Amino acid sequence: MIGNDIVDLNMAAIESNWKRPRFLNKVFTTYEQQLIADASNQNQTVWLLWSMKEAAYKIYVQQFGIRFFNPLKLVCSLDSKSDGFVTIGNTTFFTKSVISEEYIYTIAVSKNSKNYNSECLKVENKSYLIQSDTLKNRFLEIISENKNLNIEHLNINKNEVGVPEVFFKNSKLPIHVSLTHSGNYCGYVYF
Repeated sequence: MIGNDIVDLNMAAIESNWKRPRFLNKVFTTYEQQLIADASNQNQTVWLLWSMKEAAYKIYVQQFGIRFFNPLKLVCSLDSKSDGFVTIGNTTFFTKSVISEEYIYTIAVSKNSKNYNSECLKVENKSYLIQSDTLKNRFLEIISENKNLNIEHLNINKNEVGVPEVFFKNSKLPIHVSLTHSGNYCGYVYF
């Protein structure tokens, strides 16, 4: 299982005021709030922890088929500036993040492994539909090339809990995939 999340930092600065009253209390544990308070770049740390939670949540939904909204149930820890893990109940997911001036891109895996393929793309159009189509088309191009499958017979469908699945001629392929987009950035990860 695999998950990913991306945060366009410019968009987040415009659309989300994480300093508003009670926001941190609703989203981050006391320990996570201390990580934010102690950080030299608090804004970056907020969105790093957020992307870690989102990427891990995607694996949790894939693995257990259960959706929930309780950010405090996802507990982040950092091993380094870009590596960490997220615990949800008795389950731990390992994360690796790319932190740039423009975005934070996090990949979460259920086992501490780097056996996956990923790409982050910049899409100048902020339309959700255009971003989604651009991301899906790029991902299907890669699958077509890597698996030597005709792209015209490839498609992505979401299952009953909203997890994307890859199909070839209406047969589900044994590929785990996660897709994400925010602002001008999007990304896919699969194995």
